[in-house]
Amino acid sequence: MRKLLLLVLIPFLFSCGTHSDEDNVIARVGKSALTQKDLQKMIPETRDLLSVNENFINAVVSNWVRKEMLYQKAKEYHFDRDEYLRVKVDHFLRDLTIDSYVRYLLQNNIKIAETEIVDYYSLNKTSFVRDKDEAKISHAVVKNFDEALKIKSTLVARNSDELDKLFTKYPFETKVIRRGESLEELDKTIFSGGPKQVCGPIASDYGFHIVEVLAINKAGTIRPVEEVRDEIIQRLTEQKIQEEYSQYVNSLLSTVNYEINQKNISKFLGKE
Repeated sequence: MRKLLLLVLIPFLFSCGTHSDEDNVIARVGKSALTQKDLQKMIPETRDLLSVNENFINAVVSNWVRKEMLYQKAKEYHFDRDEYLRVKVDHFLRDLTIDSYVRYLLQNNIKIAETEIVDYYSLNKTSFVRDKDEAKISHAVVKNFDEALKIKSTLVARNSDELDKLFTKYPFETKVIRRGESLEELDKTIFSGGPKQVCGPIASDYGFHIVEVLAINKAGTIRPVEEVRDEIIQRLTEQKIQEEYSQYVNSLLSTVNYEINQKNISKFLGKE
């Protein structure tokens, strides 16, 4: 859903009003062009749609222009032909390939027990302290202002039958946002009030936002285990991958015909 919205957003932000191939070019440095497809790939999967606004896009594009400009200058001095850099690129690609293979092989076989999650949380609570104010919200965006007003009225009235119809019709998203990391209009409204409020309609480039604030938690408080459960699973999975990796490599060594020539190592070090 996020990718679909971005694909709609980016042409809206950057369209020049013509229909040639130039419409797909976001920026250009010399003969190098940044296209909409390129830009889409540069936006991290973890990026919240609310934070992918025009300021964010402009920052990404400006960063590309600077790097492309420097890259072209480096090529003028043939740094792209540096053998040492080529070796580093080869080693980096090799390591990425190994990492992808190991994760594919091991990750599906790793199981995390509930007791492991609870124990990890108990021992590492300080790593889950909030460093910014956070709000848990239920959020929807529509294009029509009157429609947004009707949604807000239904949320405020709290009629269960009408709410069921509302949540069926509109794609509400429940999420946690941090102060200063969403759209400026939403950020001010959400964090200036308290919990259990319905905010909106709030206008933005995306449409009209209706936000129900479910909870607000201050910086310095500790996230509950239910909220960080997925993060703990990721951490424990990473630990187990590292453990399994060593065991897997050792098992391969017992089946592979390999040789290490210590005499030539000494020769390389100038000891002979």
